[in-house]
Amino acid sequence: MKAISIHPEPVMEILSGKKIEEYRSWSTHHRGPLLICSTAIKTPGCISGHAVCIVDLVDVKKLDEESYAWIFSEVRCIKPFPIKGQRRLYHVPDDRIVEPEAGEFVIEAGEKVVTEEFWQEYYLSLIQQ
Repeated sequence: MKAISIHPEPVMEILSGKKIEEYRSWSTHHRGPLLICSTAIKTPGCISGHAVCIVDLVDVKKLDEESYAWIFSEVRCIKPFPIKGQRRLYHVPDDRIVEPEAGEFVIEAGEKVVTEEFWQEYYLSLIQQ
């Protein structure tokens, strides 16, 4: 799967569904699933150095000569795993990506939402104090 590394604070906003656009100085032809990875910068209240979720990259809009808005939809939790980030888009083997299984999520408004137990087991322990 294609992946991108982003600083921890915006990653937490993407994970929570609050941030649906990412601004870059470059465009991409890629559309579809994109693994969101948090850089290793230690940031209080954030997860650092891990792949944390999958989004669908649905569009890239040119804002000006050197600025693009990457438009995300459909945030999906995964079982986070340590990863060494890279610049630009990079490939992460699909077998490293584990989505929640039956019993680890519920369906709310047509979307998979992880249970509180899943959140506590896989995410809370990774948040920097």
